[in-house]
Amino acid sequence: VASLAAAGIPNSRLQIFAQDIADGKILMMVDVPLHKVGAIRSLVEKRHPEAAQGGIEPTIPAFP
Repeated sequence: VASLAAAGIPNSRLQIFAQDIADGKILMMVDVPLHKVGAIRSLVEKRHPEAAQGGIEPTIPAFP
């Protein structure tokens, strides 16, 4: 029940992407092990050079 209630609450970390999403751009979030970030980033840049990288979140687990 808590998950359903929380699903309606906007994610404040997505706020910085709100205008781009409203403009029709696509937000792609990828959850990969830290050691694979470089390979995934290279793959996306190679296939979609128009894509902009938005950063890396900390690897601290949400629920320890």
